Order: sequence, then C-alpha cells, then structure tokens
Amino acid sequence: MKPRAKRRTWLYGAGVALAAALLFVGYGITVPPDPGTRLSGAAILAQVGDYPRALEVCDLTIREHPDHAEAHLFRASILSMAGRHIEALAAYDRSLVLLTDETILRDIVADRASVLLALGRSAEFRAQRELLAATAIDHRVHLLDGLAAQTAGDWAGAAGAYRQAVAAAPGDARIAFRLWEAEMGRGEAALAAARWEEAKAAFDAAREAVPAEPRAHLRAAEARLALHDAMGAIEVLREVGRSTPGIAPLVFRAATMELDEGRGTRAYWALQAALQSDPEGIRALLAAEPSWRRCGGDPRVLEALSTNETPGKERLTGRQ
Repeated sequence: MKPRAKRRTWLYGAGVALAAALLFVGYGITVPPDPGTRLSGAAILAQVGDYPRALEVCDLTIREHPDHAEAHLFRASILSMAGRHIEALAAYDRSLVLLTDETILRDIVADRASVLLALGRSAEFRAQRELLAATAIDHRVHLLDGLAAQTAGDWAGAAGAYRQAVAAAPGDARIAFRLWEAEMGRGEAALAAARWEEAKAAFDAAREAVPAEPRAHLRAAEARLALHDAMGAIEVLREVGRSTPGIAPLVFRAATMELDEGRGTRAYWALQAALQSDPEGIRALLAAEPSWRRCGGDPRVLEALSTNETPGKERLTGRQ
C-alpha cells in the first residue's frame, strides 16, 4: 500500500484492521508482524481514544523497524491527538527526515505547524505556514489559517478559511468537521448577542458542512424560533431523528408559537409531532403552558391532556 493510502486509511477509519488490532493488543494473540497491519490497528485504537495502547503498537514497530517512516509519522499524530505536543514535534521531525514523498511531507509540515500553534509558538507556526505557502496555496495553508483564526476566537475568519480549504479538498472529512466547528462557534456567538439572522446562517452552514451531526439542526431551529419562524424550525427538525435528545421541546415551542399567532391547525399538528417524540415530557409542558390551558375545551387538546397523570395529583382534565 502506498504511504498516502495508509495515512488516509488511518485518518478516516479503515475498519478492515479492527479485528486484527483487537486480537493483537487486547487479547495477546499474535498477529503477523507486518508494520502496515500493526499501524492500521494503532490508528483504530487512537480513533476510539486508547492512545496508550496505540502508542505501544507504534513503539513496537519502531523497535523492530527503527527507520520505518510511517511508524514515526503515526506516532507523531497519535501523540498530538493525546496532547503530548513536545513529544509529537520530535516524532514529526524524525518522520520528516525519513520520508521523501512530497505530498506527505507537506502534510507533515502542516500537522507540525498545528502542534506549534497549540503550544503557543506563534512565530514558528507562521514560519511553517509561510514555508507551505511559498510552494503552493492549497487546502493545508487554508486549514492553518483557519486554525490560527479559531485559536484567536475569530469564528467568522476561521469559517472563511475552512470554506476555502473545503473547496480545495472537498473530500476531506477532517476539514469539513473543522468548518462545522467554526460555524457552530460563529452561531453560538451570534445567538448570545441576539443576532438571530447571523446565527441562523451560521448554523445552516454547519448543517451543510456535516449533515449527520444533529446539534447544528437543533441550534438552527432555535434561531428560527427566535425569528418567530415556527414552521421553518419544524422543517429543519424534520431532518433529524425523532428520538434526538432535545428535539421535542423545540417542536413544542414551535407549536405554542403557532397557537399564540392564531394558526390553530398548524399548532395542533406540531403538538402531535412533539408528543410522538416525548409523550410524557411534552404532556408536562402542555399542562403548565397557559396558552394551551386556555384551549382546554378543544377535543384535540383534551386528547393530549387526558392521558397525562401526575403522581399525587388529579388528572389534568378531570377524566377518569
């Protein structure tokens, strides 16, 4: 396997080596001492947060193959993930000496620069960034610009840089997540400042960056509710699973908003959707919400309230 292919296998989770990794490290059963197999196992251990055992695998490979470039590179990346930045720098330096592939060398320079940034060594970080930019402005340079802006708390700047990185390397899941993270930070800052339109735009951008992550959808719905766009919030929430934690109260808020604005049919429809997600929790909210209690004679509300029984209290509708 080519070095770049192995590295991508590690970064994005090649599950084919999982069984081998578990047997080798978890149960003491010997796996053929192939460095590639071992390093794939180390990668998967690192992905689940077991950095000590992942490093054990790398160290064993290095003891048997002292000049195995990828073993040093994997070790550097895992040390960085574990927050052991000083050790990671030394391992990156060793892999720079051993590797010759130009593409991987640029990856290493970018990764090494991110470690320098984490250590607060800004001047060295900028020097590494300029080293990359002098050859070509690519996704690595944009990624470093995004990291620098994010470290400074400039979420809008970080998002802009990550968008450029995504455009330059559209299949890179790591960069897509960085963009998601930056847009979430931008959205949270806008929400805190009551800049609802900006918050909505940021959370929508996060939804687009990583569609499978539900938190962006929930926050995008909250921004729409702040803008009194109840149906817009519900449409966003349709994109996540009904059992997603936190979804039912948001749908209930949307239903109440529709009710208060005189759109009864849509309000009752949204109420039923909320009840399907969390029957007990929503019935408790329904019983305490004055807007809905004023509609207590409506058969659609009676149906929702009639099955809600609170310990030590009468049924809310008085029904037996």
